[in-house]
Amino acid sequence: QQRIRTTLRPSLAHQPQVVATEVHNSVAAQQRNLDAVRSAFRAAGVDFVELPRRARDRARLVIPQSQTRHALEALTSLRASEGWTQYRRYYSWASASPRKQRRDPFAVATMILHRRVVAPNGRVLSTGFEGVIVEAWTDLGPRRRRVDGSTHIPGTLHRVAKQPRTLVEYFTPEVWAASLANDNHTILPDAPDLYGVPDPVDLVYTWVDGSDPEWRAKKLRAQGDLSEGQINETAVSESRFADRQELLYSLRSVEAYASWVNHIYLITDAQVPDWLDTDHPKITVIDHKDIFSDQGNLPVFNSHAIESQMHHIPGLSEKYIYMNDDLFFMRPTSPELFFTGNGLSRFFPSTAPLDLSEASARDMPVLSAAKHGRDFMLNEHGRRVGNKFKHTPHPQLKSVMSDFEAEYQQLFDHVAQSKFRHPDDYSISSALYHFHAYARGKAIDSPIRYAYMDISRPDAELYMRRLLRRRNLDVLCLNDTDSTPEAQEHLDEIMHWFLSEKFPLPSSFEKQSSQASGSQQQSSVANQ
Repeated sequence: QQRIRTTLRPSLAHQPQVVATEVHNSVAAQQRNLDAVRSAFRAAGVDFVELPRRARDRARLVIPQSQTRHALEALTSLRASEGWTQYRRYYSWASASPRKQRRDPFAVATMILHRRVVAPNGRVLSTGFEGVIVEAWTDLGPRRRRVDGSTHIPGTLHRVAKQPRTLVEYFTPEVWAASLANDNHTILPDAPDLYGVPDPVDLVYTWVDGSDPEWRAKKLRAQGDLSEGQINETAVSESRFADRQELLYSLRSVEAYASWVNHIYLITDAQVPDWLDTDHPKITVIDHKDIFSDQGNLPVFNSHAIESQMHHIPGLSEKYIYMNDDLFFMRPTSPELFFTGNGLSRFFPSTAPLDLSEASARDMPVLSAAKHGRDFMLNEHGRRVGNKFKHTPHPQLKSVMSDFEAEYQQLFDHVAQSKFRHPDDYSISSALYHFHAYARGKAIDSPIRYAYMDISRPDAELYMRRLLRRRNLDVLCLNDTDSTPEAQEHLDEIMHWFLSEKFPLPSSFEKQSSQASGSQQQSSVANQ
């Protein structure tokens, strides 16, 4: 195997690009780009085979090294006017002179085809995930040794680069011919990958419009029954229930970067966003009364209570992910980020520790709930826990949650009865489920690239501009913990600016009239 040298990429300012007219779906874009390269090779008579890949891998094609010149000529049909850019990697023995490199096609080890797509506002929508890699594999002669000590069959095509690792390392002449006949796909057993997640994965959102007069009247009546000091004041804070259309942009991020989602359920209290296309076949609005076992507990204004009942959604898949509307997918993801191939749910613990004091109304509701979860794990499992959880999506298994409720019905009933976040609450879906499932061998702690931001922080605008430049985040949470009423107008403005800048194109979940009006909205923040 030989070393590869990568050429310098041109500056972004000089890269060709094409303007998107509809939502940019990363999975669909990858397939379109792959189809374009495959078509170019077929039209030119280039032999190629598509390699198998796992989640979030780029598409990878193999050609014989002897056809490199022919392949380079075929790829000229992918025009810069349509946004295509080509990068090349050369063998280490190749001349360092770009002119000599271009004259010697056999010095090319790898070609990377990328189609740069931008929104009308100039925001780059395409990602590295959508690039297509073409590798020129070398034809082995006689008596070339295999790693097991045997020798390769003469004429075997072998990969050149040691990295990145592929699922196939070489093709014997027989397997290469069979793969060419298999619609240019590597011949593999007709079965899912062991590490893949073959089952459907649903998404569950909770949403509220805190400006709705009818809803506000119900909330005020319920607040009248509270005694002073009974709950933490943030449990009834107006900012906790404010709607800044985060859900609209969160759904745009789903369509762009998590289109593998099977179905989306939106849990509300007799409310529906006015921009939502409720006839969309992939989304269902669920009212609180459809999931609460005891409807005498309604109305509730406590996310802990609502979360404790969400696994009652009719038709919910075994694997589902709980989402707040202030969470956004930031780059292409896959189900394997949230579940394992052997059926476990993943969770994402924080390094932030819990303090050692008992839960009280002095604690923020999320903290007091976490402390009760700590007590539960000690009392019921005899295991010590001390960490919080990251503000990320929460993968769940419906069967585990149902068994959890059946075994601890009193705990679930207690949480469901709490109209507002209470110091005696448990955060079942967002925390306790993960610990309990892990103790039962049904969940595993895992990494995720994420960022969290309290939008009321003083440097919010500066931090948001930095976030726009980041390309290494899986998810982002933009939370409002307890901002003042005077700050709401400014927070609305910067949130709209950031989200419309990051996710500028409407999704198919939006009504056509909302898409038209939304595209005309502008924010003065962008010009500051």
